[in-house]
Amino acid sequence: MARSGAEAIGILTGVVVGVICSLFILRSINKNHKLRTEYDEMQKRVRGEAYMYGFFALIFYEVLLGLAEIITKLPVDPLVLHFMGILIGVTVQAGYSIWHDAYVGLNTQTNRFLITMVVIGGINLFVAIMAWIDGRMVKDGILQTPFINFMVFVVFLILGIIGLVKKTTAREED
Repeated sequence: MARSGAEAIGILTGVVVGVICSLFILRSINKNHKLRTEYDEMQKRVRGEAYMYGFFALIFYEVLLGLAEIITKLPVDPLVLHFMGILIGVTVQAGYSIWHDAYVGLNTQTNRFLITMVVIGGINLFVAIMAWIDGRMVKDGILQTPFINFMVFVVFLILGIIGLVKKTTAREED
C-alpha cells in the first residue's frame, strides 16, 4: 500500500522527533548526564545474549509473517506488521536483560528511568485511545498505524510486569 507524500513526511518527522527526544531522555536519566549508559562486564555479556535472542525472535516473526502472507491477505497495514516484529524483538531483548539484571546501567537513575518508562507507556496508550475514539484505528477493515502506539504500550506493560516479578522473586530469595 503506497503512502501519500504527506503521510510519509509525517512518519519521517515522527521518527526524527522520537530520536531527538530519546537523546534528551538518555541524558536526563543517567547520573552523569552522558548519552552512553555504563554497564559492568556481566551486564555486557547478558546484553549480548539478549540482543541475540531478540534478533532470533524478530527473524522467527518475519518468517511466520511471510508464510501468513502467502496463505492469506492480513487485514493489517504493512507498517504495523513490521513494527510488530521490531517490538517483539525489543521485548525479548529487554525482557531477558531485565530478568538477568542487565537492563539498567550503572550510571542510570533508576527512579527517573522508571518514571520515564511509565510516562512513555501512558502517552502511547493515550494516543491509541484517542485514535480509537476518532475512528482512526481501523479503516476499511484494515488495522492502521495508530495501533503501533497501542503495541508500544503493551511492550512497556509486559516489561513492567517482568520487572515487578523479577523484583518480587529477588526479594523472596533474599
